[in-house]
Amino acid sequence: MTGLGEIAPTAGLAPRLRDLATLPTAPRALEAAICRLCDLPDIEIVNTGTAALLVAFRALKARAPGRTTVIVPAYTCPLVVIAAHAAGLACIACDTVAGGFDLDVDHLARLVDARTLCVVPTHFGGVLTDVDAVRAALPPDVAIVEDAAQAFGATWGPRSVGLAGDIGVFSFGAGKGFTLYEGGAFVARDPALMQTMRQELARIAQPSISAEIASCIAFFGYHVFYTPGGLALFYGRPKRAALARGDDIAAAGDAFDLDIAVRGVGAWRKSVGLQALTRLPAHIAQCRRSHARLAEVLGRVPGVHVHRPIGPAAPIATFLFATLPDTPAHRDRLMQLWRSRLGVAKLFSRAIGDYPYLAPLLQPSPTPHARALAATTLTVSTHPGLSPQAEAAIVSALEGGHT
Repeated sequence: MTGLGEIAPTAGLAPRLRDLATLPTAPRALEAAICRLCDLPDIEIVNTGTAALLVAFRALKARAPGRTTVIVPAYTCPLVVIAAHAAGLACIACDTVAGGFDLDVDHLARLVDARTLCVVPTHFGGVLTDVDAVRAALPPDVAIVEDAAQAFGATWGPRSVGLAGDIGVFSFGAGKGFTLYEGGAFVARDPALMQTMRQELARIAQPSISAEIASCIAFFGYHVFYTPGGLALFYGRPKRAALARGDDIAAAGDAFDLDIAVRGVGAWRKSVGLQALTRLPAHIAQCRRSHARLAEVLGRVPGVHVHRPIGPAAPIATFLFATLPDTPAHRDRLMQLWRSRLGVAKLFSRAIGDYPYLAPLLQPSPTPHARALAATTLTVSTHPGLSPQAEAAIVSALEGGHT
């Protein structure tokens, strides 16, 4: 549709240029502020959410060296598998429930054996998963690593996500809501487990001044170019080029190196994050209002299933999931919207077992529900740039019109 600028695929917390002028604060000021905001007992910030996952897997492996397998959702980010592989662990995928994102606990029960180290239930920006149901399906000696990479600031009932399992992992990457452009963190309720993870972090971290300088430059660029024009240049144009050549993996941003760098985050980026953190509660509240309104609008489109929060789940609502009927016409509509500037995307291009470059890292496992979910589910941004005009264009496309 003409006349609309590029809309971000997720409602990241809008950057402010004046935040960049802040001076470095006390060494753990950001960590302390996050713990106060989210009522967390402790937190350790690292350079990426993937690095946090790697530290978590290594810590659990050190505590249970005879266990060698990680069970991951069949609908999840490839980086989860890559982190397990980097920790020297095998991976197997558990299917999701039909038409949803929770793990199929019957399939999970069939996968768990004496080699199982942990299970990684995953929260998303638009929906949360029931970690308590996963715990109820597991033996007590199998750990849970709660993947809350997309869900920092979300709650399940009165409690922050990340605290229902043994370990919680967050990402502060671009587009995740609160961001340091690159960043992540791990949490645990058990102080002894936090200590084990910090020991693992000290063993494998490789501080790099040049890498931190590069991250600072990218963070500065994020603040400057987080505009419709900047998004079109650095996000929209590469996405459409990838789709034009039939590369859905690149279009979704699902192509990753197998090497994982592990280090900390510099004082300046933390101080900028501390300024932004004060705006996060209001941002999440606005996203939730937009999510609820968008759910009502898209929920009226025939055949479209909108995924709404269930029970005590309160996601950060940076995007909304919608699943279309599995027909050629609806797949065409999905691709039409994915190519557009309207803030519509596919979170993951495929089920986890269908990425060719991950095949050597995964044990075979049938996951038909996740495959269907990945093929027919799109995300719609709750970014403030999603105007009534843009919403109308999305509805028209879903109903068989044109963007």
